[in-house]
Amino acid sequence: MTAPYSSAGHEVHLAVAWINSQPALRGLLEEAARAEPELNRDRFRTGLSRSDRFFWPSRTEEGRATLVWELMQDIAKDDAEDPEAGWRAASDYSTKRNIQDSWREFAEDILQPLFDFLSERVGAESSILHTLERYRTRIEWFDREELYTRFEADRANGEEVYNLDLQRFLFLEGDHITHAKPRSASGEADLIGDLDGRDPLVCDGKIFDGSSRGKGYLVKGVHQIIKYAHDYGQHTAYLVIYNITDKLLELPTDGTPGAWPPYTEISGVRVYFIHVRVLPPTATASKAGKATRVTLTHDDLTNPDTT
Repeated sequence: MTAPYSSAGHEVHLAVAWINSQPALRGLLEEAARAEPELNRDRFRTGLSRSDRFFWPSRTEEGRATLVWELMQDIAKDDAEDPEAGWRAASDYSTKRNIQDSWREFAEDILQPLFDFLSERVGAESSILHTLERYRTRIEWFDREELYTRFEADRANGEEVYNLDLQRFLFLEGDHITHAKPRSASGEADLIGDLDGRDPLVCDGKIFDGSSRGKGYLVKGVHQIIKYAHDYGQHTAYLVIYNITDKLLELPTDGTPGAWPPYTEISGVRVYFIHVRVLPPTATASKAGKATRVTLTHDDLTNPDTT
């Protein structure tokens, strides 16, 4: 808002580049984009013209943030070829005669809601992906031995050891209220949070042991949480994979190769894979030798009977 109108597009470009460099913010925006899939983007862009009265076509804070984020990305892209792209968007929206005042009004009315949204979500640590990334790091760095000892003591119910640990972490670190094994039309999900609210958290944990609980077990887990997501009207689900082997598990992604976390989209649901190595190391990395790779493919997920 304080930038001179002549550098408005450049300031938007810098903001977009910085947000894209922050994993936590990218995670928040990824989640927001899934919250209101039927956004009327054309109505939003048309309403930014002074010839039309402006109304937000979104019905959620997530939807509004998504509209603003997409607009800012377009302005940043246009700025590379047209330095006037930023303030021109503002002058189309504002009725003020002074260009600097037009830019301030546009930034305050249209762009600021995105930053308010991000500030509130980051302050509350409400990004599921950010919380799950911290959970993965906590186990791999600090708690592998303790949890694995408890798992070994009762392998038949060992998966529950990890799921209860995850449930506790989500509540303590992210304030996500979860309930163990609630009922739904498709069965019992291990972790579905905020069932009394408007936005249930669909998050399930599955053991990978490379044999009886191998690729086929993970594929069934993916399709299981997709059913849960449909039951609760959700478009996003999270599969936490507890790898109790020394094998490297490679997961498919519909996103950017190498970006964390990988995800796949099936039947209108985006499923994020959170891979956690829970087997305590038995040797140093230099003595462990070359690890065996196990690859879960898109074909495995779409044709579960062949896995």
